[in-house]
Amino acid sequence: MTFGKRQLLIAAMVAALGTAVYLNWQFSGVEPVSVNDAGQSVSVSKQLGQTTYVNTEVSGAKSEKSEVSKSESSKAEKVKETVKEVSSVLTKEQQEYFSCERAKRMQSQDKAQESLYDIINSDSSSETAKKDAVKIAEKLANIIKAESDIEAEIKTKGFNECLVCINNNSCTVIVSKGNLNEATAVTVKDIVNRQSGIEFEKITVTEV
Repeated sequence: MTFGKRQLLIAAMVAALGTAVYLNWQFSGVEPVSVNDAGQSVSVSKQLGQTTYVNTEVSGAKSEKSEVSKSESSKAEKVKETVKEVSSVLTKEQQEYFSCERAKRMQSQDKAQESLYDIINSDSSSETAKKDAVKIAEKLANIIKAESDIEAEIKTKGFNECLVCINNNSCTVIVSKGNLNEATAVTVKDIVNRQSGIEFEKITVTEV
């Protein structure tokens, strides 16, 4: 009897592993949509990074692939050059600002989650109210993760510190002063768009 149960358990594990491998293969073929500069000039007085973008499809022709590759390489070099001069130390005021604002954000999100869990666990809540609360709680959890992932990636682009706040399908990104310009603002917006799906025009990038 014990041997039979063990066989069933192994069979179940093999089936689960096979499903996981298949799903991984399926999703590994999905490529993120690339966003390329349309070439329009941008006034310095406008919001940083406010540039027109279009989605592009690369045909099978080798010449087109080569041109796209050169364009992307050139753009990457430009961005790389803009992040060379970065202050290695935050000022005391900057440290206090980011610490305080991050604590406020966390406190607000904790309160929202607590309220949602109260509704979900309350016997007096209707089934509709509980289902709505579950959906909102899942959305909030996804926002919290997206904010953390976006901040981590932005810091790899040369910024010492940053704070990301997503709210109502819009996003505000605050970065440490000294390295923000048109090119780096576009880079930041591209990261937010790719990680959260928020449109470029609904992303604001500022520095402190």
